[in-house]
Amino acid sequence: MLVSFSVQNYRSYSARQTISMVSGTGAKRHERLSFPSGNSFAPHLLRSACLFGPNGAGKSALVKAFWFYRDFVVSSAKGTQEGEKIDVQYFKLDKEWRGQPTEFEATFIHDGTLYQYGFAVDSSRVWSEWLFSKPNAHDTKSRTLFQREYDQDEGKYVWNINKTKVQGEKEVWKNSTRDNALFLSTAIQLKADTFKQPFDWIQNYLRVIDSPERLSPGFTVQQCVEEGWKEKILNLLQSVDIRIRDINIDIRDADLTDFPDELFTDHARQELVRSLKGTKKYMINSCHEDTDGNLVPFDFEDESDGSQVVFSISGPWMDVLSNGYTLVIDELHNSLHPHALKFLVNLFHDSRVNTENAQLIFTSHETSVMSKGFLHQDQVWLVERDQTSSSRLIPLSDYKVRDISAFQKAYLDGRYGAVPHLREFVNAQPQ
Repeated sequence: MLVSFSVQNYRSYSARQTISMVSGTGAKRHERLSFPSGNSFAPHLLRSACLFGPNGAGKSALVKAFWFYRDFVVSSAKGTQEGEKIDVQYFKLDKEWRGQPTEFEATFIHDGTLYQYGFAVDSSRVWSEWLFSKPNAHDTKSRTLFQREYDQDEGKYVWNINKTKVQGEKEVWKNSTRDNALFLSTAIQLKADTFKQPFDWIQNYLRVIDSPERLSPGFTVQQCVEEGWKEKILNLLQSVDIRIRDINIDIRDADLTDFPDELFTDHARQELVRSLKGTKKYMINSCHEDTDGNLVPFDFEDESDGSQVVFSISGPWMDVLSNGYTLVIDELHNSLHPHALKFLVNLFHDSRVNTENAQLIFTSHETSVMSKGFLHQDQVWLVERDQTSSSRLIPLSDYKVRDISAFQKAYLDGRYGAVPHLREFVNAQPQ
């Protein structure tokens, strides 16, 4: 369960900005909008949150921040070599931030414990890293599991590792941690049991999708075949009035016929043959009912863009809901009818479906989700650029809004900012 996520000096963000999933007093009264966390630090958490703002405001940059955070934790110890550059982008529009470390931090609850884990990096090294924990049990305090800080004057790291709570080969883990890798990632590679739970949440429970339009149908097809979810997927499609009555899936071994000959040299072709060994290719036919009630197969590519998007997203969607993951997704509205968008979001609000307290954070331009009774102001965040062109996250709860549906019109009228400033365009010149 995600409690909050913060980012500083990354892409369009300069000063530290935080998105919180902690429910206010209004939303926590509604079971469909929030759930009890079991932790006194954040007693109730939101099931969903939506970010609104104009193009270029920083919505996608925040999703990329989530992605970088997860990817660097998972891969820094095994995916990089000594001296290799870290592919992180700082805020470039203010000289005070240029060359300063970029900082990420997430607070989350996993297996009965609240964790606060973060790190600061630039292109050459990890400057600092920290992990704190607080069990859900009453009368427990926050504990420092480890801290790591680079002392530039001394040219070395200063370490603080909890001798009581962290068991194992601590000196080996420290000495094995490269400047451009995280201690958490390195220790996990060396079987550090103490850190398994926070690493597990970041690797397996935090899911990031940059755009539903870029999803392939492969995962959904696998879920149909391997998990027996075909009926679930069909029911979801039909619930949003996509009239696919059946799905035929043909499984065969992938081979060179799937790739143009001119793309490869003989050596590369041999390497490709080896890499494809055991790889399966899924051919999909969607079946529609004709006027006589017979099922007629169609190539999946003949379906509308919207139908393909809903099918491709349905597998990941059901996977997240079934396992209690936290999903961050950019531009969820793309190729979706507003009713389909609201249907997908509402699955997270339905406690009969969302039995594992999965969470959804999505960006959108589609303001229909602001309709009365659908979202609470605690769930709405505005993203805009300030006078220094730095992105800011502003919770709608900062404003006195009596009715979120009234906010919809006021937002589009520009009363809350976070909308594009349009100017008349005459003779190819903005006026």
